[in-house]
Amino acid sequence: MAKRLIYIIEIIFVTMGLIACDCRKDEPRFEPSENARHTALVYMMAESNLSVPYGFDKSNIEEMCRAFADKDFNGRLMLFLSQYNSSPCLLEILSNDKRESYIDTLRVYEGCLSTDTATLSRVMRDVREISNTPSYGLIVWTHANGWLPQYRFYKSGRRELPQSIGCEGKEKRTMDIDLFARALQPYHHDYIIFDACLMGCVEVMYELRHVCDHIIATPTETMGAGFPYYDIMPHIFADTIDYKQICMEYADVYINAMGCEGTIAHIETGHIEELADVCRRIVAGREEEIAHIDSRMLQFYDRIYPHVYFDLKQYMQQLADEEQYADLEHVLDKVVTYKAASRGFLGITIDYYSGLSSYIPGLTQDAVVEEYYRTLQWYKRVYENEME
Repeated sequence: MAKRLIYIIEIIFVTMGLIACDCRKDEPRFEPSENARHTALVYMMAESNLSVPYGFDKSNIEEMCRAFADKDFNGRLMLFLSQYNSSPCLLEILSNDKRESYIDTLRVYEGCLSTDTATLSRVMRDVREISNTPSYGLIVWTHANGWLPQYRFYKSGRRELPQSIGCEGKEKRTMDIDLFARALQPYHHDYIIFDACLMGCVEVMYELRHVCDHIIATPTETMGAGFPYYDIMPHIFADTIDYKQICMEYADVYINAMGCEGTIAHIETGHIEELADVCRRIVAGREEEIAHIDSRMLQFYDRIYPHVYFDLKQYMQQLADEEQYADLEHVLDKVVTYKAASRGFLGITIDYYSGLSSYIPGLTQDAVVEEYYRTLQWYKRVYENEME
């Protein structure tokens, strides 16, 4: 079985990546699950150093194949794969009763860019036409930088770092979070899992509140090796998806293991409006306090300077009165239902951790960043009119 799995993978991959999406014609075509309950799509934007030279895409796909070979899942696992020197493809990972796995090619998207919202919308539509299951989930696999806008890192000489969602090709193409949310609007998901850096911020959660019920993300960066896909697949395809267990599998690899570092959180978007209400009441009339807040006293989660991603709860605690802070704690317990963090991460000491980060308006003093931040739904809901 193991040799067959490796052989199938090597049909698709050569040393540095995918050479073709078509599998061999003489391979048996395994059938997807009848009456499948759930479809999970991994949207893998791997036209970056995550693929070449590191090969994290290959190792993660191998884990997914191994999970489907070893387990019985009443669901369908699809993979949108964009790599160097090949057209993006929509693939499906299948298995049979002999515990053999197979990767089938469903669509080839000639001339399409993975960071184009038209491509994202087309893939969403194709997945639903092909699978027609009662529920859907999305795993976003890529470089990312939270809500920060395209092509803007605001610090001189550092604009080659990944921006927003994606970092594809020599041009380092990306997708802003508001455009990403808009493309997903017609396609509701049970969950979105971000295997991508810095997406565990309240601005992203609020932007996506209408397109999914659950979000799993990290407020810090995410290690390149990605989620432990072999371990999380049974929880994704369980009769009832166990989001806590998905987070705990991640924590076992990156937080609980000796010498490892990481963060993780599970967010229920159904309560995010309540959180916005509480935060709006806290910031009301406190424009001067926000403008002069000492950010050096706050927990940050990024290696950007000046920092952008601060702990939401600790930030609001600096502004709230006793009653408001009690309300904040109550709502956060409903929004963040699981969180875990190591004591440090890539040189950042983590003394305070609520599971969500937040920006402090005006902090960067960069016109492009501040102008874009004011377009985000979180800013409009929480700060608009208060900050004017």
